[in-house]
Amino acid sequence: MSLRGDWLLFKTKRSRLKQQVATSFMHPNRRQDEVAPEQFPDPDRVTVVPLEQGRLVTVTPKQETTKHVVLLHGGAYTVPATESHREWLIYISDQLGARATLIDYPLAPEATATVTVPATVAAYQELGLEYPDDQFYLLGDSAGGGLALVLLQQLRDQHALLPKASVLVSPWTDLAMRDPQIEARDDNDPELSFAAMRQTAINYAGQLVLDDALLSPINGNLEHLGRIGLFYGTTELLLPDHQRLATKLQQATGTQVDVHELKGMLHDYLFWHALPESRQTFKYLAEQLNQA
Repeated sequence: MSLRGDWLLFKTKRSRLKQQVATSFMHPNRRQDEVAPEQFPDPDRVTVVPLEQGRLVTVTPKQETTKHVVLLHGGAYTVPATESHREWLIYISDQLGARATLIDYPLAPEATATVTVPATVAAYQELGLEYPDDQFYLLGDSAGGGLALVLLQQLRDQHALLPKASVLVSPWTDLAMRDPQIEARDDNDPELSFAAMRQTAINYAGQLVLDDALLSPINGNLEHLGRIGLFYGTTELLLPDHQRLATKLQQATGTQVDVHELKGMLHDYLFWHALPESRQTFKYLAEQLNQA
């Protein structure tokens, strides 16, 4: 772990971050729209396309490109896209030279997986119609990482074109969280609360059981999903499920996975952009974009 990462872990263990995150999950703030065009430094390069369920927010780089990163944001399926997600869109556009689109999908508890998943698939398909010449790449963090894996499974099952590569950061892929090691790790994770995660999982599930692959893609078919970069930290509550997912992906035919287990890193560490580990993750994304 980097020195900055070590200091971050020390600092967060002595902060109220865990309580703040749990509160944001249980009582999400829907008043502030962090990805509205006026929030960006160059609003003229931001396009918003309303959809029947949700919207597409696209940032176009100054130079011509056919590279297109699609972002599915985290937040336990209940918190809207944050300032950090907006900064990622800007970074991808300005530093990586790719078009960047956030799929602003329906959130729980107003919507459940039976609404959110089809809406996400439809949004991705709409992007393909809007930008028929683009090559797509997928980036998902936390719940957005789990949703990204569900999207890959849905696209494969529909015989649709998969993204060129996908990057999953701390993906929440098993909402049942039945592994006893997970609850046992609750006291040591300075960010995620097991109780808050369990309740938001129930809210998002609606009438589905938590083991359903629509909620928990780790239980679905992981074959033929293309190239996946899997990134997660060892301090995470969800570490046992990340490691189980890594093993399953490595064993899946037609899926190529690059596993990056980052010592001492927090859940969704990408929120701290200045960390060397965050730069490493974006470097991996850049390398995928630069593949022929």
